[in-house]
Amino acid sequence: MKKLVLTYPNQRWQKEDMNTVWDLNPVTLCLLAAMVKDIVEVHIIDAQFYDMSREEFKNRLKEINPDYIGISILSSEYQDTLDTAIELAKEVNSAMITIAGGVHITTKHAFAFRNQDLDYGVNGEGEFVLKELLLYLQGKGEFPKKGLIYRDANAQVHVQEIVWVEDLNTLPWPDYSYINFEEYLQRGERIGPNRPPEYPSYSVNTTRGCPFGCSFCQVEMISGKKVRYKDPKNVVEEILFLKERYGIKSIVFGDDNMLMADGGRYAASLFQEMIDKEVNLRWVGTAFALFLLTDKHLRLMKESGCIGLNVAIESGTQRVLKQIVKKPIKDLKEVPNIIRKVKEYGMHCIANFIIGFPGETWEEIRETIYFAEHCGADYVKFFVAVPLYGTELYSIASMGEFLSHNDEFPKTDWRYSQIKSDEWSAQDISILRLYEWDRINFAPNRIEKVASLWGLSVEELNEIRKKSRQTLVF
Repeated sequence: MKKLVLTYPNQRWQKEDMNTVWDLNPVTLCLLAAMVKDIVEVHIIDAQFYDMSREEFKNRLKEINPDYIGISILSSEYQDTLDTAIELAKEVNSAMITIAGGVHITTKHAFAFRNQDLDYGVNGEGEFVLKELLLYLQGKGEFPKKGLIYRDANAQVHVQEIVWVEDLNTLPWPDYSYINFEEYLQRGERIGPNRPPEYPSYSVNTTRGCPFGCSFCQVEMISGKKVRYKDPKNVVEEILFLKERYGIKSIVFGDDNMLMADGGRYAASLFQEMIDKEVNLRWVGTAFALFLLTDKHLRLMKESGCIGLNVAIESGTQRVLKQIVKKPIKDLKEVPNIIRKVKEYGMHCIANFIIGFPGETWEEIRETIYFAEHCGADYVKFFVAVPLYGTELYSIASMGEFLSHNDEFPKTDWRYSQIKSDEWSAQDISILRLYEWDRINFAPNRIEKVASLWGLSVEELNEIRKKSRQTLVF
């Protein structure tokens, strides 16, 4: 059989940043492996998880000597690692066929295909596209009709229609036999308040897609507006298998927002199935729409093992929410009441906010920070508004001349603002975000509770705060 390597490049090949470098969920690579293991010999190289050097990565490729390499790039912040991985692969074997997938390729394929050594890219969700492509390359199938980015004989790049998996229940379970799965279960993807309640822990994604269309978000671009979901019985069956086989003790639901599926009925059905089948595992949710939470959801979440959730509020001013963010929170005054109710059920609440939108005034930014401090959340995160390529926010920022650069393909950086204003600079926003995050979360009356949320000692948390300040460089 022909050989295929599936890989995450090491983000540290591009830069070391404690705030944005973290391990990636192996489910993507293991699911792709499960899809194609009957037609190719699959190997997985997770250079990120094992912090492999370029030389170690290259030597591993030499050992395997694959015919194809599938490179997954989650974020355009680390887009340069794609070029590094391709370069190393071609040094091992110039005939090795390179295939790229992930968010970066779907959203910035014109930039990625500047690299003449990139042979194919996946536009959208790649499980079935990869299999079709591999069959074609082996002379066993037709050329894919959707979801592929490729060059023709004249080196012209063609982009087929984006493709999504309409029925997630047609996908197999990920095949974790290709990795040392136990090692992944023993540590979270990153240090922070969204950590697993207990180890070994497994990260679960049950839905794809989002209908809301927030101006800053790429989810609609990469997964579509239609929310698709797995059968709750299938999800619980897989969790129980992992509990029995690998001894997992907690779960992290990493969905973009499962409450949107089937009008909220899906989440309720999933939680009820977890209760009925006595899963008995504590869990946290990393992305829940606060405005969709009902008393029924909260009751079932608590009964099914939830100890905390992360909600995205984004702004503390109604004008910014409606006119710029376009998030359907109709009344910010209700937010503290909902957070209070979450906590009454014995669950912690983490809240996300974004500052530095184009057209946002300095006073509105201050209002958001004040709202975040007083909304009742146990912990608040502040992000700078990042004009991700292809989003509505990027169009607003570029057309209104709010961007602090004129690059054709701007680099993504989650720590530094790229938006300017007559009232504030990009540097103002980057500094304000860091210092207000520090001031609010680590006040003397809060720091011990926050340290517990992180699963760290106060001393360890203080060291992270210090490094965050020291590494903010302009």
